[in-house]
Amino acid sequence: MLELKHIVKRYDYQKVLDDINIVFPECGIVSIIGPSGCGKSTLLNIIGGIDDDFQGELLMNDKSVKTHLADYRRKHVSFIFQQFHLIMWLSVKENVALPQFFHPQEKQQILLDLDDLQRAKMKDLSLGQRQRLAYLRSRYHLSDILLCDEPTGSLDSDHSEQVMQLLKEESKHRLVILVSHDKELVEKYSDEIYEMKDGCIISHQLIHMPMKHMDKAKTTSKIHFSHLRLSLSSLLSHKSRSFQLVFGLCVSMLCIVFTLTLSTNLEQELINYVYSLVPAASISFQTSSHESLTIDIIDQLSDYSSIVKAEMYLDDYEFLGISFTGERYQESNTLFIGDDTSPYDDIQLEVGNYPNQNYEILVSLSTAKYLCQDNDLKDLIGKKVYGWYQHELKVEAIEYKIVGITNQSTTLDTIYTMNHAYIYLLSDVYDFDIDNVSASLGIIYVNKDSDRSKVVEQLENDYPSFQFKEVGSSTAQNISDTMNQVRIILLIFSFLAILSSLFLIGEVMFLNIVQKKKDLAIMKCFGASTFDIMRIVLYESLEIVLLAQVFSTILYLNCISLLNNIVSEVLLNDSFTFQADFRILIIVYALAYVLIFISQIPPLLYVLRLNTVNALKD
Repeated sequence: MLELKHIVKRYDYQKVLDDINIVFPECGIVSIIGPSGCGKSTLLNIIGGIDDDFQGELLMNDKSVKTHLADYRRKHVSFIFQQFHLIMWLSVKENVALPQFFHPQEKQQILLDLDDLQRAKMKDLSLGQRQRLAYLRSRYHLSDILLCDEPTGSLDSDHSEQVMQLLKEESKHRLVILVSHDKELVEKYSDEIYEMKDGCIISHQLIHMPMKHMDKAKTTSKIHFSHLRLSLSSLLSHKSRSFQLVFGLCVSMLCIVFTLTLSTNLEQELINYVYSLVPAASISFQTSSHESLTIDIIDQLSDYSSIVKAEMYLDDYEFLGISFTGERYQESNTLFIGDDTSPYDDIQLEVGNYPNQNYEILVSLSTAKYLCQDNDLKDLIGKKVYGWYQHELKVEAIEYKIVGITNQSTTLDTIYTMNHAYIYLLSDVYDFDIDNVSASLGIIYVNKDSDRSKVVEQLENDYPSFQFKEVGSSTAQNISDTMNQVRIILLIFSFLAILSSLFLIGEVMFLNIVQKKKDLAIMKCFGASTFDIMRIVLYESLEIVLLAQVFSTILYLNCISLLNNIVSEVLLNDSFTFQADFRILIIVYALAYVLIFISQIPPLLYVLRLNTVNALKD
């Protein structure tokens, strides 16, 4: 049972309703009549729970509902408006089933009556068809109370009679509260009539005391993913605008992701190139006092399990390269060797065998291809080459024999020898005592499974008089620092681009809410809470971001593939390829969601302050 106690309503200190007290029956048609401006519609809004700015008590089953009006509307109230208040961007079926988007409804056969309208567009419906939808929507939610604000005001006499007959049938099962100017229809169909004037009840007429027809309990259900479906419908109601937002955000995110990917890949390629020149697993060392190294020290270092090989560079002995001619050094016929100390323990062979003698060497696959030109690689096996060394003004050759070719291509031309092999061979050529040679610099190669920095730390503890340094680390660090600075600048500009796009979405969504505030107010009339409306608005923004991310991901992967094809064809380099960095995608996309939440604060605050009554009047 619905009851009003001492209801008072003011507009700018002027009383619109003055001490209204009404006890409504459980069923029947109760009409409220009176001249325009007497407060009928205002009273109806308070009864419907869409106006909470009043004094007094609104009771349902002897319990006040003023503090939880959204729940009261969901469970007990439905509406028929004079202007129908249909949502034009929803389908006919969705308009009728609107209450079921926000709370469970009884499974009904009403939608079967829409067969002739299922494919019709809302904008093409006639006045009579719209009135029919408004009535079916009110019936779809079989509430305890049906509020009708001038339901026949825009209809002719025949249609008015039909509507009143339908409402009379409804009143057998629930309370129908009717506001109307048509006294003839009111007196013909009403069970009770209240007359108002200047915000007060001036008369009450009890015509008939109806008995409520009890309905059988029915199973209720709610539309699944209701907020998501409504937000998608809202998004699609302005396809061109939505596409522009998605496209703009997609381009912004694609630019920042692609820029960061290119800079990251370029940095890694530069570092890889540095380490291809100087192996990443190597450590240089020398004594703090710049004393000469010895073979014994080199052998001691080689005994560490984490060290694959240690070697020292003889002072004043320069390796000029290798050639097939041993009579006389000719620079034009000599191949410069960039690396002649690397270990070969973990390197697989393409052809041949590993060295067993000091004069036996391996050559890398790329070096072998250069040496043999168009001949078969196997022709190099067993072939003699001469390593040319210069000491002071004297240039002498060491005779080497190629016994194997590795399956590894190297940036620098490379040969592999046994430990200290070149020192022993040079001692024979230049006739010096190995124990008395001068070598101020040495190099250590660390096992690939070992942490180079930890090896350095251990060696510094064991050999405090030596200085150990990771080869190439400072150059790589300088590259990283420079690329980080470049990335920061690019990131700032990209961040500003994506920020402007997201706040543009926030501004557009704000304007979208202002434009659709009447539709949102209609949803509140049929059970939507403020939180429901906020979720719909937020979901629509998130859908824009999600669509932009899907398209930007597709474009990103295709751009990476296209760029690799260009690099391969233009630079003729298959080893340099850009890799998609999904870590960057995740970070940028996560940032986009954080920013979209921030950008939605203004529209969500607008929803929070949305006045349902005023919105319905617009």
